[in-house]
This record gives sequence, C-alpha cells and structure tokens, in this order.
Amino acid sequence: MTTDKDQQIDEIVKSRLHRSQLNDEDPREVLMLKIRNVLNIVFMLLAVVGAVVYVTYDVPTGGWVIGAAVIVKSVEVALRLFKV
Repeated sequence: MTTDKDQQIDEIVKSRLHRSQLNDEDPREVLMLKIRNVLNIVFMLLAVVGAVVYVTYDVPTGGWVIGAAVIVKSVEVALRLFKV
C-alpha cells in the first residue's frame, strides 16, 4: 500500500545514503577522513582540558586553551566543507 510519494521518498533517501558513504578506493578520501578524525580528537581533548583549567585554575589560560580548540575545530570544518 505504498503511494508514488512514498516511492519517491524512498528513492531520494537511497540516493542520499549512497552519496554519503566513504569511497574506500580513493586514498585521498581515506587520508582526509583520518586527518579529520585526528583533528576531532584534538578538539575534544583541548575543549575538555580548557574547560577544566577554566573552571578550576586560571580563567585566562582556560580561555586560550578553549580558543585553540575552536581554531582546531574550524580547520576540521573547513576541510569537510571545502573537501580539500
């Protein structure tokens, strides 16, 4: 009991899922994924450390660490958006 609209929606979802999958054949794409993952890990560590420093020890130093985390995340987002 599917309608034409349901079939169209299913086709759109399938095409979007197919496009978003990683191409394991392309070494450049795999390398970029690894770089983005490393940048994300560095961002998370800096954000947590910065928050702890900000709250417990020194506000300006914590702010600088959090600012560095934001810069790292901005680089990762730029790589993702512009597919460098």
